[in-house]
Formats: sequence, C-alpha cells, structure tokens
Amino acid sequence: MTNIISSLGGGSGIDTVKLVKDLVEIERQPVEQRLDKKQATLQAQISGYGALKGGLSDFQALLKPLNNPETFAARNVSFTESNTVTPTKIDANAVTGNYQVEVMQLARVQSLSTAVVSDTKAEMATGTLNIRFGTWNGDLTSFNPNAQKEGVQIKIDSTNNTLEGIRDAINGAKVGVQASIIADGGQFRLLIASPTGETQALEISVDEDAGATGLSLSMFEFNQGAQALTQNQAAQDARVRINGLEVSRASNDVKDVIPGLEFTLNRASPNEIINFSISEDKATGEQAVRDFVEGFNDFFKFASTLTGYSRDEDNQLVRGDLATDSIAKTMVSRMREILVAAVPGLQNNQASLAMIGIRTELDGTLSINETEFSRAMNDNFAMFGNIFSPQVNSSSPLLEAKLGTSGASAQPGQYDIRITTQPAKGSLMAGVFDPIDTFPLNTGTDEYSFKVRINGVVSGLITLPENQEYSSAEALATELQTLINSDAKIQQGRAQVDVSFNAAENRFEFVSREFGAISNVGITEASTAMEALGLGQRNGVAGRDVAGTINGVAGFGAGNVLLPALGTPAFGLNFTVAPGVSEARVDYSRGLSGELDRLILDFLSKDGAVSTREASINNQLEAISTDRERLDARMDKRLLQLQAQFQAMERIISSFQATGDQLDGILDRLPFTASKR
Repeated sequence: MTNIISSLGGGSGIDTVKLVKDLVEIERQPVEQRLDKKQATLQAQISGYGALKGGLSDFQALLKPLNNPETFAARNVSFTESNTVTPTKIDANAVTGNYQVEVMQLARVQSLSTAVVSDTKAEMATGTLNIRFGTWNGDLTSFNPNAQKEGVQIKIDSTNNTLEGIRDAINGAKVGVQASIIADGGQFRLLIASPTGETQALEISVDEDAGATGLSLSMFEFNQGAQALTQNQAAQDARVRINGLEVSRASNDVKDVIPGLEFTLNRASPNEIINFSISEDKATGEQAVRDFVEGFNDFFKFASTLTGYSRDEDNQLVRGDLATDSIAKTMVSRMREILVAAVPGLQNNQASLAMIGIRTELDGTLSINETEFSRAMNDNFAMFGNIFSPQVNSSSPLLEAKLGTSGASAQPGQYDIRITTQPAKGSLMAGVFDPIDTFPLNTGTDEYSFKVRINGVVSGLITLPENQEYSSAEALATELQTLINSDAKIQQGRAQVDVSFNAAENRFEFVSREFGAISNVGITEASTAMEALGLGQRNGVAGRDVAGTINGVAGFGAGNVLLPALGTPAFGLNFTVAPGVSEARVDYSRGLSGELDRLILDFLSKDGAVSTREASINNQLEAISTDRERLDARMDKRLLQLQAQFQAMERIISSFQATGDQLDGILDRLPFTASKR
C-alpha cells in the first residue's frame, strides 16, 4: 500500500504551480497568436494608410499649377532696354504681338499753394472745404467737373482748424489729394497736389461758418468765382504713341493700353522707340503637364506596391500593407478611371488626355507620345488648358458665369439659360423744363437745395454753390451727380446714382447704379429754385430682379444675378445678366486637375474614405485590446480552477498517505502478521 501511495509522488510530489501555469499557457497560446496576428495586420494597415495619405498629398501638390488657368495662358515679354519705360507686369492672356512705344509727355499733378502763413498752429476759421475733380481750361476761367470721380467735403472744426490740421484732414480724406507744408523764407505755405491727369484737377470752394474767428478759410478757394490759391503746375495727361497711334492716360502707370501689359513711364522722350514683343510662354504649361505625368506614375507605382504584391531584392513575393484592403484599392482605381475618361463638361464630354498625346499603358501608368504631344503643343495649345484647368464659358457676352461661394457643389456640364424677366435699375425722370431759357444758369444767392433717396438711403441736404454758373444742362447734370454721390449719408449707405440730361424730352434723368427690386430713386424735398428745373419732390420707378431658368428649372434672381435653385446640378454657379440677353449656354468643367483634386479632397476629408477606414481599423484595434483583457480575465479564472483541482488532488493524496500510515500499524498488530521478536 505504501509503495502505491508513494508512486503518486508523496504529497503528490508534483510541481503543481508550474504544471498549472503551463496548462494555462497552452490554452492561451492559440487565442493570443490569433490576436497578435490580427493586431499586426491592422497596425500595418494604419501605417499603409499613413503612407497612402502622404502619397496622395504629394500628388495633389502637382495639381495646383494645373488648376490655375493662367498656367496655360502665361506670356513672355522682351523689350528694348531704356530708362524711359519700365515694364511692371504681364498678365496671363496678354495679347501677343509686337509693339512700338514712344513717350511724348508724362502725366502731371495739378499743384496749388496758399499764401504764406507765419505759424502752422495759428487758429483758422471753421467750416467746410468742398473739393471737386475735373478739368480747367487754359486760362483757369472755366471748370468742367469729372462725373466719374466723386468729390469730398472736408469738415474743419475746433479739432483741426490750423494749417497742420487742415493738411492732415485733406490727407485723411484718402481721395488721392496730397497736402504738405512747405517752408518758404521763414514762413509756410500749404502745397496741395491733385492726382495725375487732366481730368483730376481740383476745384475748391469754401463754406465758412458764420461768426468764425481766426484766419479765413477763403485762402483755400480755387474756383471760377475766386482763386486765392496759386496754380504752380497744371494737371496733364500722359501721351504715348503705340505703333504710331497716340493715346492719353491720366497716370504714368499705364495698365490698359496694351492689354495684359503694364508699364511705368519715367520720362518724356519723343522720337525714342521702345520695342515690346509679347509671345506665348508654353514652357510653363508644358513643364506642369510633364510633372503631372511623372508624379502620377510615381504615385501609381507606389500605390500599386502598397495595395498589391511586389518582389523584393531576393525576388521574394512581398505583400503590400493594404493588399487585402478593398477601400484603398478602390481609391487608386477611381483615380485611373478619371484619367482614362473624357473630361466632364468639356466639348460635349469628348476631350481627353489622348487628344494631346498622353496614353494609358497596360500597367496603369501614363506615357507621352512625343510626336503627338509636340503637335498638340504647337497647333492646339489651348486644348491643354481646356483639359487640365477649370473652365466656365458663356455663349453670350451679356451673360457672365462664374463660381460662387458654393462653387464646390456645382456639377460639370452644359447649362441652358433662359431669361424671362430682364434686370432693371431704379430710375427717376424729372419734370420737363425749357433749357434754352434756363442756361447758362447762375445760382447767385438763390437757394438751390434738395434731398434724394437712393436705394432706400436718404441724403442730407444737398445745395448748389452760390454764384456758380452752369453753361448747359449737361454741366448741371454732372454737378448734381457729383454732389449726390459725395453726400456723406449716400456714401455711408453705399448708394450711387448716374445723372444725365435727356435732350429729347428736356428733363433730367436719375438712374441708380444698382439692379433689382431694392433699387429706387426719389426726390424727397426740394427748394423752389430746384422745382423750376423740374426737380421737385417725386418718386421714380423701382428696379427689377432678373428672372429665368437654368435647364428648365426656375432660378432665384437677386438684382442682375441669377442663382440656380438649391440642390440642382448648377447650384454653386452665379450668372450675371446684362439687359438684352434672352438666352445663353454655359459650359462648366472642373478640368482634369479639378476632378482629381476633388477626388483626393474627398478621400482625405474628415468624413472621407481614408478617415472612415482609419477609424474602423482603430476601432478593431481597441476591440483587440478588449479581447486581450477578456482573455486575461478568462485565463486568470482558468488558473484558479486548475489550482483548485490540483489542491483537491493534493488533499486526496494526503488522505491516502494518512490512511496508508494507519494501515501499516494495523498490519503489525494483526494475528499471524505481527513481527516476531
């Protein structure tokens, strides 16, 4: 019996602690290996998506120049070296050609100066300086206001009624008039300079406050009635000959003589010819396209390795980190689909890379057929811009289409625009009067005052200057327009009006510069003298908002802008309509670069495919952590179970040992078995 019990290990004799741990580890191992393998796969996918995002971002950067239409409209300019003219800017789409430039005369400012003042801080009277822009005749007896440039009223009060204060007030008006104080023999003059240009000369009238003390503001007058200021230099335009044709400009910075080319005139130099040559700069666009092809091929090879299988240096098959990821493969596939398809919205969806010599190979990469590429570059360079860059084209010059703030929502395609209601500006026709009996008109001391309402904005009281003579109704119309648009309340409300004289009907006409139902013009009050000119109190006709359809769906009109209905394919495009157009067709294309850029943005956006997939992988990794915690808990429980079982076994064995010891004593005492002594 003792031998049987001892063979069980004497107190079992078994290392149960190690045995239990080994049994638990054996049970844990297959589950843990499965979790390790899954975790390694998911972590490799996270790493793979990080690499894919980097590759997409690098490729997206190559699309930026292609997305800019100016890349395919760049220009080169060459010119004769000269100190007379300095080229400053050449725009994309500048008109190509050869130009001969001859500078006959520089533009100049009008320079006016006051009489001398002994103290720049001496008190001056208070009141208002009224400044208008226009043209003086040669002997300074007649001034013609510039209807295209608004005048300004400068208030002189107790805060600025010194020569220094008036200088600062004029400069602070920011209308292009420059004032400076010049020392002259121990005394001082205020030097006032207009902007350059013949029509930018200054007329200054003064309204001095009654009872004002100090030096009179009349020293600043320069008008037909009084000229206290001295003209040191008359305003004049620049005169330039372009290929023999003489043109004039108000500024020495010439921006619109040769379309797309800006240059500065430095000196007059008659008989000196400066040659300019403007040509297409195809090299910029060509390099951008070649960079695109090379960049796509680099990305595609990298992405193919990441989402498929490749060979290492030992020719061993290597599986990419995203080889089993269908979402990553779909992204790469969609990019290829865009490249082989026609560009949406362009030439009835017939334009593609193949038209400019770029082919798709069987392995998915792009290649350039140099012969076809060069032919397209030389014969149809505009096609490159059409294929790669965004395009918004209208069939009518009276309808302009462009992308609005929601332009990303607009879908490429062709849109038929039909205008059912023409846009209109608010207007007012004044009363009829006889201009022959009225002009020339001298205001004398009569009160010519009125208030107007422009687009709902009511002006302050507007008054014609005293003793002002107007040679014609057209001259008075220019004056009315200048005074209205210079009114502080009108300017604050950003309302503007054009005033003209209708000679056929013998009355003034006021037209708001805004289109739409909110556009209106009215005279809210007028003096008796103004009523005699047909300018009594009256209301005009309100403007109209444009109305029309886009591909048969009614749009929303706001002034002269027609907006597509929300949720329609055209939503995001804005159509600016000029009166007279009844229908037009608009073609909109994002261009190949725009389509790819949009696709990549969708991939990389917060809610895009990459972020969604990464979130899913991270959720799975978190689930693995949870599974490990559960496995640990289960194994801890299993460990306790096995320990309890082996402890029970130990107790049973111990019980067997105790019983064996007892049996040994009994055998010694049994008859015929006891030991003989």
